[in-house]
Amino acid sequence: MSPDIAREFSQRFNSLATEFSEADMRAFLQFATVVDLPAGRQLIRGRMPVDSVYLTLSGALEILAEVNGTECRVDDVGPGEWLGEVSLLSGDSRASASVSAVTPARVLRFKHQAMEEIMSRDGELAISLLQHLALMMAGKVTHLNDKLSEIVKEQRLSGAIPAAGLEQDNEPKDYWPVANPATATADLNTFLRTLPGIENFSVKDINILARNVTVTLYPARHVFTHQGERNDLIFLVVDGAVLMRSVNPVANTVTEKIFNVGEWFSLPSLISNLAAFATVTAPKQVLVASVSRDDFNRISDESLAGARFFLYMLVNELARKVQSTHAMIRAVVPGAQFSL
Repeated sequence: MSPDIAREFSQRFNSLATEFSEADMRAFLQFATVVDLPAGRQLIRGRMPVDSVYLTLSGALEILAEVNGTECRVDDVGPGEWLGEVSLLSGDSRASASVSAVTPARVLRFKHQAMEEIMSRDGELAISLLQHLALMMAGKVTHLNDKLSEIVKEQRLSGAIPAAGLEQDNEPKDYWPVANPATATADLNTFLRTLPGIENFSVKDINILARNVTVTLYPARHVFTHQGERNDLIFLVVDGAVLMRSVNPVANTVTEKIFNVGEWFSLPSLISNLAAFATVTAPKQVLVASVSRDDFNRISDESLAGARFFLYMLVNELARKVQSTHAMIRAVVPGAQFSL
């Protein structure tokens, strides 16, 4: 990558570039391809697979979405902005809108495979990128949640959508696993090593993680998180199961999900200003490990592998939240801003 492109990247994406060492900057940009777009050239086609992330260096682009059968301009993109990162992180490769250059524009293109390789690498480069993406996704979630709250309030006042009034029934309808208290004395290090993403940790990294995890036997009906309220713990089911209930304020419906042994929940708690996305309870006795924000900071200081593990899960969950919140907004405002 030429020094001019590196300089332009540093100017346009200063908050990310300042986190990179000189070596990390070179390593990051070696995965990029410079794409020069003439005015009118389409970069992303709506409803089609997206295989790349784009970082805008110069020029102006527009986001075009189909609204009631007509393609409308719903947003603008300029230097310093990303395109395609939500599709990469959420796992949904389809573009929700089209993107075209309004003026001659220059972007850096990173294939999804290349970006995944960067994020999976050992070292500070992956951590810096994941931290940046986590804060960026958290900002999008906050913005969309505020926008959704305003829309729901207006729509309820007008009678367009029903008033809230769903009852929270936390009783399990069928058989529910109950934690065995004896499990609490089991070797935590051995259990952690069975988990996806951790199985290849070094002994040192496993010990660091285990040292910063607190295992607790919770009684039936314990509430771990309340939707809309802030929390500073993330959790891992060690034995038993927990129930997640997420209220859709637009449709006035509830989505339920069960978290079983080996599954993490409440990951957005790693971001201090984010409220919980759902209410999570223990219908029956459950053994759960917790990691506080302070614990996570200690893990990050001592273990790059541990930091990358949590940050990668976090950015994926935040990206999925961006997409689901967009879907709720589009249900009542078809022309609302789209994520790509």
